[in-house]
Amino acid sequence: MKNLQNLGLVDQDEAVAILSSAFHDDPVMNWMSESPGFIEEMFRATLPLFLENGICYKVADGQGAAAWLPPEAQLNWPFSISNILKTIRNAGFGALYRLARSGMVTEKKHPKAPHYYLFAIGVTPEYKGAGFGSALISRVLRQCDQEGMPAYLENSKEENLPFYEGHGFVVQQEIRFTRNSPTLWLMWREPLK
Repeated sequence: MKNLQNLGLVDQDEAVAILSSAFHDDPVMNWMSESPGFIEEMFRATLPLFLENGICYKVADGQGAAAWLPPEAQLNWPFSISNILKTIRNAGFGALYRLARSGMVTEKKHPKAPHYYLFAIGVTPEYKGAGFGSALISRVLRQCDQEGMPAYLENSKEENLPFYEGHGFVVQQEIRFTRNSPTLWLMWREPLK
């Protein structure tokens, strides 16, 4: 078993760096904006919500990180004037539109039933395939099984489907934010008995 550590607000910079590296080739994030630093800025704006209210942890030596929300936590995206202006300044109005559109669509599709929500999981590129992703996801999935609670995630890379399916997730729906945007797979996992 890989050594995992809980993340707190003091670990935000490290978690942002890990997830930004892991998501560098993410089709949906790069569709929103190809501006340098956009992915890092997105994690810098959103990750505090999960560090304060969620279940977040990393591989002890920084090879990967995961951010979840438990069923009782409220998901409130950080659409502040400050974040909107940063997005426009760094990535332009097109990125702001794509970001807002994707946020509205995914929020509308987000399941209403209580569940654990996997917001982000990532392993830095040099450690992919070394078991760190399985260690990261399994920790909360064991908790889901013990509590009889489902889990939900939005997957943006087709190559990751077998990984999630191997951990019990099933595709519920495929969506696109526009005709030309990449596919997003909405995935649900029932607890194992």
